[in-house]
Amino acid sequence: MKPFFTLIFLAIISLSFAQVVEDSVVMGPNYTNDVFYSLSNGEVSQYSGSSWTVAFYNSAMSAAIMINEARGVELYKVTDDVSQFSSIVDTVGIGSWTNLHDVDSTWAAYSAFEGASTGSQSNYGWGEYNFSTHIISASRIFMLKTIDNNYFKVMVVKKQTGAFTYRYASLDNAFDTTIVVNVPDYLYQSYAYLNMDNHSLQSREPNADNWDFVFMKYHTIFQGVGYYPVTGAVSKEGLLVAEVQDLPANADYSGVSFKGLKNVIGSDWKSFNQATNMYTLADSLTFFVKTTSNEIYKLYFTAFEGGGTGKIKFNKELIVSMVGIRDNKESFDLHSVYPNPTKGNAYLVFSTEQSEKIEVTVFSLLGNRVFNARTASNIGLNTIQIDLGNLESGVYLVQISDGTKTTTQKLILNK
Repeated sequence: MKPFFTLIFLAIISLSFAQVVEDSVVMGPNYTNDVFYSLSNGEVSQYSGSSWTVAFYNSAMSAAIMINEARGVELYKVTDDVSQFSSIVDTVGIGSWTNLHDVDSTWAAYSAFEGASTGSQSNYGWGEYNFSTHIISASRIFMLKTIDNNYFKVMVVKKQTGAFTYRYASLDNAFDTTIVVNVPDYLYQSYAYLNMDNHSLQSREPNADNWDFVFMKYHTIFQGVGYYPVTGAVSKEGLLVAEVQDLPANADYSGVSFKGLKNVIGSDWKSFNQATNMYTLADSLTFFVKTTSNEIYKLYFTAFEGGGTGKIKFNKELIVSMVGIRDNKESFDLHSVYPNPTKGNAYLVFSTEQSEKIEVTVFSLLGNRVFNARTASNIGLNTIQIDLGNLESGVYLVQISDGTKTTTQKLILNK
């Protein structure tokens, strides 16, 4: 038994805990900038949050046009008679016009311009879809107020394949322009951005492979009673996030659904305390983020300084990494045990060169075997689940063996 205990001891010494990294971003006073952030590389870039008015979604199958409502942009439906475009010369009827808003849960839709939809299959809010030509053509006119308080009447003339034809004019018709926004030109970005105050198209997103979420001001339904600007973290498309109501030390994402909505992290991890005139962080709230690079991070916020500096502090911890793992048929290895820590259920990710039974054994730190099972495996990469819910909290060693080779990793059980 002595050699066995020696091997166990050496294994404990060689396996280290995942590293918690403290980090922060600074948006600036009054949250001036949007900050794009990568969990693996930190801050990627900053852009002025007020540098755009509307944004055109980069997909041939979508008609979404988003507005920068959190920075002051307003959009109203005026009329369904597109022939009246030049006749609209004031905002007298604005009180009766429908105020339109983006939905903050998805990048693709439901955008403010689509909010004018009649509900029919062919109606896209701003236009009607022709099932023969596959072109969406203008069906209504809008009024838009920009960040600089300029009013423009707007009509989306058409969308054909990946190109939006967008017309906007001043109320006195002295300025009237039509631009074509070919969104496929903005490769690896979700949107093409237009500033209607200085009439410039912008590329303001980093390559989608280089960031995970953006700290920004955005509009949301505030406590179910109305739309309100908030500041928070918005996930990029493809990022999956699970919210766990538990302290970071105890949080476990097993059994929790990962969602692809962009507002899962959002802004609700903080609230404003009227008594102290400061922000308070939510108690017992932890996020698990599954990146498009096959990594899982634990994320939780530690401070929010508000509009004075726009500084946000948080901790992150890489708990699962599949980066660089390939379907290797010539090796046997236990790549990952996750979640770790766990409350009971754990997944083992391993590769093997044979399709025979694999033995899974779990040892306590005293060397006692507390779990043992045999399971079928496939050649290449495998994932299996084990249930350790009947064990006490503590540190364990998970070992898998194919009969000739053995590999071990540490697992923390924290109930």
